[in-house]
Amino acid sequence: MAGTQKAQGYVLTDFPAEPKAAPGCSGCLGICVSRENARSRGDYSAVSDANVKLRQHQSEAHES
Repeated sequence: MAGTQKAQGYVLTDFPAEPKAAPGCSGCLGICVSRENARSRGDYSAVSDANVKLRQHQSEAHES
């Protein structure tokens, strides 16, 4: 069976922590509000998208 690989034994036991808003940042807060609105309507794809957007925002706006 050339080209096949065995599973590496990795198991995802915990989900990564969601990013949190930086204190005093209206951009972070807006994304977090959108994320909670998506969660309240059961749109977990939008929740995930908001997490990605928040991480991108934080890396651009809050890391030196």
